[in-house]
Amino acid sequence: MDANDGNSLPAIGFLTALEDPTHGWFGGYLVLSHLGRPLEFHCSTPVQPSRAQKILYGPTLRPYLLGEVIGQVLASRAELAVQAVLTDLPEMLSLALLIDGPVACVETPGSNQSLAERAVPSVEIAGLRLVGTSTCNWEPSDLQQKILPLAGNVQLLEPFERIREAIHEVQRISDLSTNDEHEKPAAA
Repeated sequence: MDANDGNSLPAIGFLTALEDPTHGWFGGYLVLSHLGRPLEFHCSTPVQPSRAQKILYGPTLRPYLLGEVIGQVLASRAELAVQAVLTDLPEMLSLALLIDGPVACVETPGSNQSLAERAVPSVEIAGLRLVGTSTCNWEPSDLQQKILPLAGNVQLLEPFERIREAIHEVQRISDLSTNDEHEKPAAA
């Protein structure tokens, strides 16, 4: 279904990941309506780079794992088309090379990781800056028009917290079920 199809519900995707020292990277993708209601959620299995990958990819490992592996898998699982994908991790912007549609990183103005200081597209919405890459395929005014209805209902950094909490919950349940298998009471 095309995101511009008159029958589709306008939606925005939120993509983030967190690193667990034991298991590796977990990613989450949350699709919200313009009212801020969840329409779809996907969580990745843990991705742990091998020692060889760490050596071979060097400083490009994080963008590869986060954007091209985790991000691409999660975005491809989604059943709903989105008008844009927002992330809070600049390394996930490499996803823009692999999917159609805008991908932007949400930053607080003055953040240390500011991409906007580089010659890349950016737009300010609700006190936050949405930043693309030099290869992004969106115009600031177009992205702003797509995001403003949602920004009127949801603070744009808040959905990333929902995703992280959901990942922790899924991980906790997974850890409990693994522990339960090993801690079954002995038969009487």
